Amino acid sequence: MRSFPLRWLSVLVLVTAWSAPLRAEYLVNTDFKDSIAGWRGDGQAANLLANGTEDPTGTPVIKIILSAGSSREVYQEIETRDTSTSLTIKVDVFASPDFKRSSFKQDYTIDWKPGSMMYWSDMVTPNVDFWIRGGRGFGWFYKLTNLKPGVWTTLKAHFQGLPQDESRIVNFCVPPGAGAVYIKNPSVMP
Repeated sequence: MRSFPLRWLSVLVLVTAWSAPLRAEYLVNTDFKDSIAGWRGDGQAANLLANGTEDPTGTPVIKIILSAGSSREVYQEIETRDTSTSLTIKVDVFASPDFKRSSFKQDYTIDWKPGSMMYWSDMVTPNVDFWIRGGRGFGWFYKLTNLKPGVWTTLKAHFQGLPQDESRIVNFCVPPGAGAVYIKNPSVMP
């Protein structure tokens, strides 16, 4: 007789777990109100006015300063908890007026075209102004764009057919060069 209530309790726990809504946003601190808590890499907290001037009263952003000879990135490791095989990633990107991508061919490891969406087995530095890179040990997915200094650009990509994995990493990357790139409104959803 005791196994009957235990069995019902097990069923109730399973039904509750399955009916719980999946997490809508995988990233944390996407509005940067907690400075850059949860973000790793080469970025720093900044505030940007609509005209591209840094000012304490501006919108919170992450600033990535370009450097000579190597790409830079900010990233988060995410736990999807649902083994999703697709991700939609979106971010708003602003290049500073003095932004200039390196002109040295040796600073890049691959020559993909802006606008491309690629799946690749390794981490590479494409010859573009900005890219999204995601994945982990199973391979990497990329979305590439070029930027216009002083103008906000929205980069959005929907990646499908990804291996089932509860743990991924999402990077927002800049090439070698000079100037800075600012990001706001990053989002990663199933």
